[in-house]
Amino acid sequence: MIIYTIRKLTGALAVLLVLSALVFMAGRALTPGDPALLIAGPKAGPETLENIRHSLHLDRPVFEQYLSWLGDAIRGDFGTSPYSGQANRDVILQQAPVSFELALMGLLIAIAVGIPAGVYVATRARSARVWLVRLPLLIAFAFPAFVSGAFALYIATHYFTNLYSPSYIPISDGLIANLQTMLLPALAVGVPTAPLIMQMTRSSMLEVLSAPYTSTARSNGIAEWRVTYLYGLRAALPPVLTLIGMIFGLLVGGLFIVEQIFSLPGLGRGILDSIKLRDFTQVTGQALVLAAAFILGNLVVDLVLPLIDRRIART
Repeated sequence: MIIYTIRKLTGALAVLLVLSALVFMAGRALTPGDPALLIAGPKAGPETLENIRHSLHLDRPVFEQYLSWLGDAIRGDFGTSPYSGQANRDVILQQAPVSFELALMGLLIAIAVGIPAGVYVATRARSARVWLVRLPLLIAFAFPAFVSGAFALYIATHYFTNLYSPSYIPISDGLIANLQTMLLPALAVGVPTAPLIMQMTRSSMLEVLSAPYTSTARSNGIAEWRVTYLYGLRAALPPVLTLIGMIFGLLVGGLFIVEQIFSLPGLGRGILDSIKLRDFTQVTGQALVLAAAFILGNLVVDLVLPLIDRRIART
């Protein structure tokens, strides 16, 4: 188990290192031409442009720029925005909790809906009643996020004004007030995501429930609920958890539309604003946090899986 953990941690760090280089290069690519000229304006003199290039290390080779940025990023310093003059670390610390909370709440809703629905559909595969569960979720999955989000926002602002707060309230200011802000966006994220987890749970459960050892368990007189949940669901969880880890990373990095609709000051919305301003220093830091979130989600799943199936740690 120790060797397995070390191997996974080393792999995650290696992937993050490669992604950091790609993120850095992509951030520079967002600013075609001379970034100093974009920052200072077309009327800036040569001395002003040279000072900006020097302050942003643009007068160095790209590889040296990357190593300098990476060393600062490891220490938690993502530079300073040349437009606002604000430290990018402070901006990220304001935006990241919003996106992480929204992604986590949406994922918990998707899990709470998707796994029970998948188990129900798998254990009643020959019953027509399964479509009472599958069809609404598949319809929800078919709607784009901007449609479901806009519809949910319309319903909340017209009929449930006491239950929804349009202004973001951090959890430090009160749990109930925070839920009034975040619950509706989380539903807009979680409900369309639940069908993915339902389908994976259903597929994995059908395979496990048809395995010889579950038939043996039934023939030995073990109760059906024990066969389903203690034997079947536990054996079916590894691929479901793998999918959940991927979904978490995708949610953190794919909340642009939902954050825009509900006016949430998260990373997704922040990246859009940074791209509009061509603020490559801020985009680079924000994108690196999103990449780290994706890797972290998958790393947590990789470390949890051996607790469910000990054979995984030996692979």
